[in-house]
Amino acid sequence: MVLDPITELVGSDAWISENFIRALEYHRPRLFITLAPYLVWTLLLSERQRLASMVATHSHLDLCILNGQFVRDLLENKPFVWMLEWLESNGLEMHDFHQQEKCFNMSILTSWVMSSRIDLLSFLAQHHTNLPARSLLEYALSHSTPETVDFLVSHSSNNQNPISWNDLLMMACTDAMTRLDVFQHVVVNTEPSIVWTFAACCLASHAMLDDNAYVKFSALRNSSNAEQWLTRSLRGRTPIECLCERLTYENMPYMSPFIRDYLALGVSATGMPSIVAILCQ
Repeated sequence: MVLDPITELVGSDAWISENFIRALEYHRPRLFITLAPYLVWTLLLSERQRLASMVATHSHLDLCILNGQFVRDLLENKPFVWMLEWLESNGLEMHDFHQQEKCFNMSILTSWVMSSRIDLLSFLAQHHTNLPARSLLEYALSHSTPETVDFLVSHSSNNQNPISWNDLLMMACTDAMTRLDVFQHVVVNTEPSIVWTFAACCLASHAMLDDNAYVKFSALRNSSNAEQWLTRSLRGRTPIECLCERLTYENMPYMSPFIRDYLALGVSATGMPSIVAILCQ
């Protein structure tokens, strides 16, 4: 940074005082305008919002400089609501800025989702900023919390392509990285339906890739009215027949616990290889 040598010499940013700012503006106005972005940057990183506002106002600083990179860098260094509030109070139109794709891109939004920063996401939502909820949910399933998933699902209702809990259940079943607590939360928010039938089979099919697949399957099985849905046929085939079509020597040990549960639920063993029957005894 341009100001770093001075800061290193003095030992802190304390030299950027109100008197210094006024003197620089009065005696060297062109230099003041040139240094304004660096002064604002330094002051905000040291959380001296009042002086940063003074510099931004007196220099008429355009916060959209560098095509939004200035704001993005500030938010990456200080991802706090007070920073968003400061940007807004100093002339940044959140909605317009987002519409121009100058900030709040997938990179920064994803980092907020993965760190469960609902406070930051809520601030944007309150300022009529449409979040790409469906895309962000793909990250939330494997890296965030049930609370973040709740927020994104509720926010998706404002979009042209809202996502339902049933949609999310199918997404969660096909992603082996889905967190267990998130999966259980999604199940609780769904209603018993044929989606449960597909979800259970999907979990069993991907058991070799997901260490928590059986626990997730159990979350479905132990839900109210689950039995009548988990035992239904899919396109004329029983769940066991569907699983046996995907059996290999590698995944057989992983899928056999699910087949054993299906047998216990009363699903027909028709089409099941004898070796699987032995494993499931």
